[in-house]
Amino acid sequence: MNIVFDLDGTLIKTENIALPAIRKVLKDLNYDPNIPNSEILKYIGYTIDDIFEGLLKTKDDKIINKAIKLLDKYEIEIIKNTSIKDIFFDGVFEVLERLKHNGHKLFILSNCNIKYMITILERGLNKYIDSPHCAEMYDWKEKDFVLRLISDGKKDFVMVGDRHKDIEAAKTNSFISIGCAYGFGYNEVKDADYIINDIKELIPIIKQINLG
Repeated sequence: MNIVFDLDGTLIKTENIALPAIRKVLKDLNYDPNIPNSEILKYIGYTIDDIFEGLLKTKDDKIINKAIKLLDKYEIEIIKNTSIKDIFFDGVFEVLERLKHNGHKLFILSNCNIKYMITILERGLNKYIDSPHCAEMYDWKEKDFVLRLISDGKKDFVMVGDRHKDIEAAKTNSFISIGCAYGFGYNEVKDADYIINDIKELIPIIKQINLG
């Protein structure tokens, strides 16, 4: 079976990376860096330009592009200098190890940029992920489009994510969806085929799907 994982809020504790990085960006651009965490976190999982269009309340490409470059710099610094336990949800590596051992092919599909994805992969995911993909590799196309490309007509795909875009991407392509209620989408995953509250709950569900 092919299992596609979102990154932020699915495998990664993004608040430990995004919150401090975005606050630094806001400060550098003379915006209020003390906005509520909830205001920042509601955009996690969106493409980077959408994040800053929402947070900065602007469509000015010059400002947004400057914010994106700053975010890229700060997030990479934070990822490289943060402990593994503070980057990944508890149990992530054990779950990926088990899935890999059981013969499943593991994908990443995230709305992040290439440098962010590579830096995350280098913190321990590389040995498990067979095929990493991110929005920047596809000119920031939506996940349903990218998922259709990487599945290449195959039907044995499962999408695991915490936002409505993950669930919609699976449904658009007639794939099984598994919603991570512990991520940032909360109620956004209510229409998923399966819902998990801990990444470790994924193992029995995948086994059930595989047998079905």
